[in-house]
Amino acid sequence: MNGSEIRNRCGGWIRWVLIGVFGVCAGLLIIGALSFYRSGQYVGEAEPVRRISTASLTRDGVTKEISLPARIGDLEPGEKITLTLHFTNELTDCYAEVRTVFAPLTAEVNGKTVFAFGDPKERPSFMKDPGTTIHLIPIDAAGDITVTLTYTAPNTRDSISVPVLYVSNQSGIFRRYLFSEGDVMAESFVMLVAGVLLIFVSLIVVQMDRKGVLLLWLGSFMALTGLWGCSNCDMILFLINAPNLFYILSYLSFFSLLLPLELFLEESISFHWRLPLDILKTVLVGLLLTAVVLQLTGTVMFTQTTHVYQILLPISIFAFTAAVIYEAVFRRNKPAILWTFPMLLLSGACAQELHHYTSSSVYSSSRYFILGAALFCGFMCFVGALQIRQSIQVSRREKEQEFELSMMNLEIGDQKKYQDTLLKHEKELRRQRHDCRHQLTVLQEYARNGKLDELNDYILRMQNAIPTIRDVRYTENSAVNAVVSYYAQEAERAGAALKIHIDLPGKLSHDMEQNLCIVFGNLLENAAEAIGRMSDETDTKRYVHLAAVMHLGKLVIHMENSMEGRPRKWGRFFISSKRDEVGIGLSSVANIASLHGGRAMFCAEKGRFLSDVYFRLEEAKG
Repeated sequence: MNGSEIRNRCGGWIRWVLIGVFGVCAGLLIIGALSFYRSGQYVGEAEPVRRISTASLTRDGVTKEISLPARIGDLEPGEKITLTLHFTNELTDCYAEVRTVFAPLTAEVNGKTVFAFGDPKERPSFMKDPGTTIHLIPIDAAGDITVTLTYTAPNTRDSISVPVLYVSNQSGIFRRYLFSEGDVMAESFVMLVAGVLLIFVSLIVVQMDRKGVLLLWLGSFMALTGLWGCSNCDMILFLINAPNLFYILSYLSFFSLLLPLELFLEESISFHWRLPLDILKTVLVGLLLTAVVLQLTGTVMFTQTTHVYQILLPISIFAFTAAVIYEAVFRRNKPAILWTFPMLLLSGACAQELHHYTSSSVYSSSRYFILGAALFCGFMCFVGALQIRQSIQVSRREKEQEFELSMMNLEIGDQKKYQDTLLKHEKELRRQRHDCRHQLTVLQEYARNGKLDELNDYILRMQNAIPTIRDVRYTENSAVNAVVSYYAQEAERAGAALKIHIDLPGKLSHDMEQNLCIVFGNLLENAAEAIGRMSDETDTKRYVHLAAVMHLGKLVIHMENSMEGRPRKWGRFFISSKRDEVGIGLSSVANIASLHGGRAMFCAEKGRFLSDVYFRLEEAKG
């Protein structure tokens, strides 16, 4: 199987894989939409969610009324604050949702402790503070309910975010999450799945063209952004309450997602001024390694180093956008022109996310950035696919040109071989003429001296020494006839019975004449070698039947020869009996037929080898 066929097959397979990626993403969105509309069936019927936003805050013995959500600041590590909330319960199936961010929490209902979170034994030793958790505490009593939440100030922050207390049954609280964060969760999950699939596709595409690494970096950016969005969403904690795991995943993905984005831009856009981006890439790698080491040693938490990234991420995206715009406007860089709008879209989403973060007292999701990143990745998938397709087409043309050049070199070698055969015949004729001149001189001397007996004996010896050569004319074209005659004699010496009929014009273009010599020479040479390898004990008849006729301006060749055993194949190509690789002769025949608008087909069956070739014939002009 040649390189072009492998690329074509892989290209078709990759096309179906990409269709599968988009099919999976569409399916996930459909399932999410169905779940959205049927969310009332999660656990019974959903009850309306009550929002308890007024609480009494007790701190340092002082109590005051506050409105939730709120951020309580100026805290000392280990300082305790108490929130007391009151409401009336009329439900038989009632739960209150409590949430804490990096702070230990104890929850009481009517003076009875029902939930405690944040014990150091529940988390790895390198975490100074617990992660974020959400818990539904059951409200078993009816009537007046008092919920007391006692928070312990974290070791790495001087503030605590206190959310609103939501009260309903499980189905109602779940539906609230579905309506408030279902879109973010769905977008993040689809990006995560699509990114992983895109990484898988890139590992295949990169085997054909280096530009496939674009899909690798884009898929990595999508997967990391989706992972960050999922692990940073409160809804995931409602479904899978693993605060320590999502703490690590959330921050690692957030710290890492800039790297594949930069590598993606560098690979797709040949920046003329690379030094600032190289410096930024070095800084990103250094900060990531530093943050991981500091966290694992328990020196500095991810929650502390994230402040650096909260500044670095928007600055980096704005810098990437500025670099792309500079390349597009001042350097007329085509990829940069195509990617200016997506980068502006990503920068706008990042700016909106930054504004939302600074203006909200309780920050729960990354809605704007996730949406902007999803739209950005959609554009990038389309534009990147076009660039990869163009690169693969250029690479394919280069490979095809290399293949054609190699086949031309093989054809030149074949032409030299057949020219050497003709020269060998010509040298033999010159030698015979030279020997004949000497023999005529001897005959002349015998005749002059009247030595008739010696003359008759010498003539008899000459006749016996002359080989019997049949002057068979297979075709009117002299060059082709010489090649056919030579290999026909080789097949006869191997014991083959010949049946050859070739209908060719006497005058052909020089190139066509050379190509026909290669085609007939390779076919007959392979036949002679196959017959020569047949064992003497075999009962199979040895023969070569060759017919070539003109039909509708095309030369149609059909050849059949006997053989023994089964030839080895690789795909649709036959392995050479001389070397452990694809046979050059038949590949050369197929290439010549393809170049002249035809085709070559070969098959082996029941002790015979069949060759069918057809292509346009170019006769000599004038």
